[in-house]
Amino acid sequence: MTMIGIKKKLLNYYEDILQVINDKDSFQQNSLAMLKALENNGLSDFEEKQWLGYAAHIYAAYAAVKIYKETMDETLDFSREEVDQVLNFYSEHIDIPNIKSMGIYACARQLEIEDPMRCYELTKMAFTVDRDLAKNLGIEYRYEGRATEENLTEICPFCGSGKNHHIPHYCSPQITYLKKNELLPPAKLWMKCDKCENLFTYNFPVSDAVLINGSYAKKEKEVLGTQFLLSFYSSIFNQFKMLTKGTDYLEIGVGTGEMLAVAQEFGYQVEAVEICKEDCERISSVLDVNISWCNIMDYETDKQYDVIVMGDVLEHVTEPLHVLKKVKRMLKKDGILWISTPNYNSAYARMQKFSHCMWHILTHYTYVSYESLKNILDNLDMQIIRYDISSRYIGSMEVFVKHMEDAG
Repeated sequence: MTMIGIKKKLLNYYEDILQVINDKDSFQQNSLAMLKALENNGLSDFEEKQWLGYAAHIYAAYAAVKIYKETMDETLDFSREEVDQVLNFYSEHIDIPNIKSMGIYACARQLEIEDPMRCYELTKMAFTVDRDLAKNLGIEYRYEGRATEENLTEICPFCGSGKNHHIPHYCSPQITYLKKNELLPPAKLWMKCDKCENLFTYNFPVSDAVLINGSYAKKEKEVLGTQFLLSFYSSIFNQFKMLTKGTDYLEIGVGTGEMLAVAQEFGYQVEAVEICKEDCERISSVLDVNISWCNIMDYETDKQYDVIVMGDVLEHVTEPLHVLKKVKRMLKKDGILWISTPNYNSAYARMQKFSHCMWHILTHYTYVSYESLKNILDNLDMQIIRYDISSRYIGSMEVFVKHMEDAG
């Protein structure tokens, strides 16, 4: 489509918008004059200046009402060439910060899958031009810059490969989920390592991981609320009983405390490690359990356990391979390690593509598939002996793991 065709298309959008704000007559007069000038081989310098001044204000409505809305509805039919042309107009000819940033961001959203790295860079640019861009979209979030200018992951957290092995996979918009959380960037860029096939977030603020992973326990006096039916855990604990006779139990990351409570009901001698101080204190108090407040990598013990549970933890940690190595050392020779984590190759993920909820969860830093997790565990001389689709989280898997020499 030519630039004239692009402008005609945009003017059709303007007409829809201006009908809403009851300015149709003014629009018709101006748009007819513009189109006539375009058809007569362009505008004079004065006319071009007038057109740009007029269009700049209309573009604000266009970007907010049309590009953004149609992007959300997945109905926008711009080609890559059209996106580039509209982006060029905003970035080169518009000087009003809130209008310029809106246009750049709307164009960025068209590139989430096709060109994730450019989507990320354009999003960063848009929020640098106007740090209050989210507020124009009705979201209480201000971009402070730190979240995307620092904490870039250039070494794969699983295999240690360098950035020449990292392929941009998907750029997830985050502002609709942020809720004033200025620690996080307005978009999350997922990278895929071509050596180990695992995924990680390029621009995750790892230095603030403790704050980001926040509080999971509901704040109710003297009690803990439940997130799932506790009966969901029966089959898991019955498997533990079948696979190992011991009762020394360690839970890494206690969440809402419900799995820890079920472990007590099944007769285990429970201990736990939790990085969030608030969850640690509340759950420890209610359940009367020894919970160590620390990162698992800082947890010091000579004890080994019959059952170690990592329920929805692996996707949050910044050193997943080191965590798994440490957990292996703490597991008895005939013990069971249970891991629940999203599977980026799950049936749900295959069916829902990038609309799958896992791509937009703020606190997640890494993702594995069953195949890539198996490779990691195999290299650690550990073996998956049972695989289940999670009944709690869409697209998550649950695996039971043993030391390789004991897996038979």
